[in-house]
Amino acid sequence: MSFLLRQPIVRLWLFLSYSSAVLFSPTIIHWGIYGIFLLLLSFIENISMKRMAHSLRSFIMFLPIMISIYLIISLLFSHSSLREMMVEIGWVVLKFSLVMAIMNVYSFGKYSGNVFDALRSIWVKMNKPWRKVEDGFLFLEMTLRFYPSFQRDWNRYNEIQKALGLKNHDSKFQQWKKTANQMPGMIMLHLQKADDIAQAMYLRGYGKQIPRGVAHSVTFNGLHLLVIIFISIAFISFHSLATI
Repeated sequence: MSFLLRQPIVRLWLFLSYSSAVLFSPTIIHWGIYGIFLLLLSFIENISMKRMAHSLRSFIMFLPIMISIYLIISLLFSHSSLREMMVEIGWVVLKFSLVMAIMNVYSFGKYSGNVFDALRSIWVKMNKPWRKVEDGFLFLEMTLRFYPSFQRDWNRYNEIQKALGLKNHDSKFQQWKKTANQMPGMIMLHLQKADDIAQAMYLRGYGKQIPRGVAHSVTFNGLHLLVIIFISIAFISFHSLATI
C-alpha cells in the first residue's frame, strides 16, 4: 500500500478510480464497503476524523441551500412524490460527501504534491519539442501554486483584523458582501505577482529549450503501469460482481 501512495501518478489514479466508483455505486452495500476503505486510507495517511469532519464543514453548511433549490426545481418540473425526492437527495448527499472525503484524504496526504513533476518527468523522456504542452504544464502549476498563496494571504488579512480589535459582528450576508468587495483587490495583487514571475521567467530564457528539465524527476516504469491497470480492474470487478 505504501508503494501505491508514494508514486504520484499511481496515487492519483487510485483516488480518482475510487471517487468514480463511489459516484457510480448502485447500492448502499457498495457505499458501506467504500466507507470502510476510506477509514483504512485515513489510518494509513494518519489523518484524524476531526480533520476530515472539519474539511466537510463548508459542504454541510451549504446543504440546506442546495437541497432547497433541488426541491423547488423538482416540484416545478418533476412528477415524483416528496418522499421520492427526499430519498434521491439523501443518496446524492451520501455520495458527494463520501467523494469529498476521499479527495480530502488525497489532498491532505504528503505525497500528493508531485503529480506535475511525475507527468513532466514522463514528458521529458518523450523529448517532444511542443511549446503548447510546456505552456499548459506551466499554467496548471502556477494556478495550483497561487491558490494556496491567495488563501494564506486572505487568512493573514483576517488575523490582522482580529489583532487590531476589528471584530466582525455582522450577519453572514453582510460578511459575504464585505468579502465580495475586498476580493477583487486581493486578486489584482496576486495577478501582479504572477505578471512579475512571468517577466522574470521570460528574462531567464523560458521557451528557448523545449522540453524543459525537471528539478526533481519522478520515476514511472512498467511496474507502475501494471499497478494502474490492476487498480482499474479491481474497482470494475467489484462494481460488476456486487451488482450481480
